Amino acid sequence: MNEQFGLVLITERSLGRSITGHIIKDIFSRGVKPLELLEARMYAPSEKLIREYIKLILDENFKDYLKRQYIERNKGPSRKRMILLLFKGEDAISQIRGIVGSISRRIDGTLRNSFAEFIEDKEGEITGFIEPVVIIIPDEEHAKDVISLWAEYSQSDGGLLNDLIDWKKLLAQWNSQEYETLKYRDGITTAPKEMLDNIQQTLVLIKPDNIYTKSHRVGAIIDALAGPGLKMIGVKAVNMSVEQALEFYRPIEGNLIKKYGEENGKKAFAEIIKFMTGFNPYKVSEEDKKEAHGGRQQQSLALVYQGPFALDRIRNKIGATDPLEAAPGTIRREFGHDI
Repeated sequence: MNEQFGLVLITERSLGRSITGHIIKDIFSRGVKPLELLEARMYAPSEKLIREYIKLILDENFKDYLKRQYIERNKGPSRKRMILLLFKGEDAISQIRGIVGSISRRIDGTLRNSFAEFIEDKEGEITGFIEPVVIIIPDEEHAKDVISLWAEYSQSDGGLLNDLIDWKKLLAQWNSQEYETLKYRDGITTAPKEMLDNIQQTLVLIKPDNIYTKSHRVGAIIDALAGPGLKMIGVKAVNMSVEQALEFYRPIEGNLIKKYGEENGKKAFAEIIKFMTGFNPYKVSEEDKKEAHGGRQQQSLALVYQGPFALDRIRNKIGATDPLEAAPGTIRREFGHDI
């Protein structure tokens, strides 16, 4: 078996066009051989990182693209972002390349055929590109150096990008069209100052059954969360320990007991923790709770969003905890199975 590491970098333009979910959906669910997600991380790559990365790239069009977008045009109300996804699996590089497609020709069914911005001559022949949608490892020879470079800059250029966006400048660029979209998509009608005073951030966890089954729901959920002024500023592949899951879900334990009674409420709470970690919290010793966590089948994808009134907007998009009580069109109504 030819096991490889495959890297996918989702560009700022793809993030801004709200096609992130579609990209992730295809990477997660279209391959014929299962790929394991090892890491996901948000980057705001510095000029230093980009210049080091360019040295590892042979294609001149890609070099020009990176210089243009991530050095020359990396100005304005925020630095440009990238999402890094690292996979492992049989023929990972070739498989990802097959899903993504070529940058020099159109191949039906690939991501680049759907979303890349090509430059064509009068005869329709592709002579270059403006936007590649994603950046991938072109061949096995350069894989180790590329992955090592991005790992080297993981702390300095990646992580939770709390202070990346200058919201004052960004909102000052909005006109009536952004506010109209906000009103009729998310139901928010408010003045710019009130928006600026209510920049919030919130966490979304896409749960394990969507990850290890390579479900298209991962992408559909991310697309459903998109909205004007909602920016993804963090992403991470997470395996919760029992201790972390108890801390995260503790607020709902009392609600479950109140709703279902002591015995059934605790049983429902234990099932949630086991689903997220692989362990029944009532059967794990106190000293083991910090270390006890599941394997690949308990992996979640954590996303952090920032923007005006982000808390209520994300809650409204997700819907009530119980899918049967969630409003039509919400994520839990469409994709949830049970509480």
